[in-house]
Amino acid sequence: EPLLYDTISSIQSFGPRNLAATCHKLAKIRKLCRWNIRNDVWTILEFEIIRSSESFDPMSTASVAWALATSNRSSYAVWDKLGDAALHNIHEFNSQDIANTVWAFGTVGYSSPELFDKIAEVALPCLDSFNSQEIANTLWAYATVG
Repeated sequence: EPLLYDTISSIQSFGPRNLAATCHKLAKIRKLCRWNIRNDVWTILEFEIIRSSESFDPMSTASVAWALATSNRSSYAVWDKLGDAALHNIHEFNSQDIANTVWAFGTVGYSSPELFDKIAEVALPCLDSFNSQEIANTLWAYATVG
């Protein structure tokens, strides 16, 4: 836990990529090791996500969305900001970014019609770049909340 506290104490100095990587790694640890990250740690991370999401690139948005969904985090304020971040640069998303982002929204049950409409507009012309898992995850998310 000392490493976790050191990370949290310096989280404000992280850029978007390091914040996304931290969220992603904590979610992976939680998933693979069944180690529950304390709620106050996620609350601090969510605050920082809200604060810095305007500067997220597609990979950061998708990674944070995946991490929060995998960790069962469903704060509407965070998901609103992630939706805004995705809309801001949706034309730069690749197939994996799209699939992971919509899967995450579907997993937490957060509906964002504007985001899903825009993603459909961007994804349809490049469906040939999606692998079978990305197609399945995207279709599932649309059937769930889209």
